[in-house]
Amino acid sequence: MNRILRMTLAPWLIRRYNVSAENTEIFQTIPRPFVVLPNHTSVWDPFMVNAFVPGAIHYVVSDANFRSRLMEFGLGLVGSIPKTKVMSDLDAVKNIMKVKDRGGVVGIFPEGQNTWDGHTLPILYSTAKLVKLLRVPVVTARIAGAFLSCPRWGRVSRKGSVSIRYRLAFMPDELRAASVDEIDRRIAEDLDHDEFEYNRSRHVKFVGEAPAEYIERALFACPQCGELGTIRSEDNIVRCTACDSAVRFGEEGFFEQHTGPLRFDNMHAWSLWQADHFRSRLDRYVHETATEPLLREDLVNVEIGYKSNPLEPFCKGSVQLLPDRIELVSDEQGTVPMPISDIRGINVQNNERLEFYHGEDLYRLTPSDPRSCTYKWDLAVRHIQSMIRPESQTDTLP
Repeated sequence: MNRILRMTLAPWLIRRYNVSAENTEIFQTIPRPFVVLPNHTSVWDPFMVNAFVPGAIHYVVSDANFRSRLMEFGLGLVGSIPKTKVMSDLDAVKNIMKVKDRGGVVGIFPEGQNTWDGHTLPILYSTAKLVKLLRVPVVTARIAGAFLSCPRWGRVSRKGSVSIRYRLAFMPDELRAASVDEIDRRIAEDLDHDEFEYNRSRHVKFVGEAPAEYIERALFACPQCGELGTIRSEDNIVRCTACDSAVRFGEEGFFEQHTGPLRFDNMHAWSLWQADHFRSRLDRYVHETATEPLLREDLVNVEIGYKSNPLEPFCKGSVQLLPDRIELVSDEQGTVPMPISDIRGINVQNNERLEFYHGEDLYRLTPSDPRSCTYKWDLAVRHIQSMIRPESQTDTLP
């Protein structure tokens, strides 16, 4: 299967997205097994990175991708390793060790998820712990241009250019001598990337239809009036329905003035402000012990399951965020309160599906509106949990 993909999908990706690579000669000298650590910028990252690496990379993949029998079959054929997202998973570590013992190549995305705004996310500390344990060569792969080609929030891809820079970060003797902190720091330095600063001097055009559409999956707070959930996109325009301010999304990935002042010219700057603004709103909301929900989403389909098992229908209704809990409200189940302190492993799958564990059950919430922003729910739960129990926030294998 990997040979077939190398002969079919890889050439298509390289042509479609104009992909180039630097420093690929390192693969002629480093021995197997080894680990590849890329930054995560688009859905195509695993295939783009593997296109320039001899042989198959056995990627650690979210077990959500294994719930479809067809996907489970396909991912099994290419040797993917299932992992419960943002939670510790001993089975995943065991399978990584098996790949190592067979002389294979393991691929791990140290951020644990795809970037929402084009900037590298914080590296999970557990990655450094794992590679020190494996004691095999470590190669980093920094991807640039893939976010603007296929942004996480987008519905259509754009034609521009993508480059991948491979770097031999560690050999086994260096891992033995380095501390986990030193390993973590070097991985973070190698993978640090800002898509907009990268393109600010290169001026690569990323051309596609309706380039701003669905950006409200990632940007939900208006920088002019501060309202939440009022951002709407159409074609290349991003507008706030509350104050009517709007910006244009340009071909180089930067915002341009449309109506009203231009506060931020790129997604990362807007996203940083948005996160601070939202955290401040959450702080006031929680401390005031408000009785009205801060967030509410109607027409949500809720499924229930566990790990990679197929999900089953649970209810259809609404979901709302209160200071200490999430509530599911439906005709079938009535009101189901879920204390935020008991929620584990919250994350967003496939851009719009919110997943988390409550008790021993996995819940998946899918809004009927594909433009809905479940990302803000992820941010809200994580921040409230950090207020409730900051000492218990643990790092897990991505």
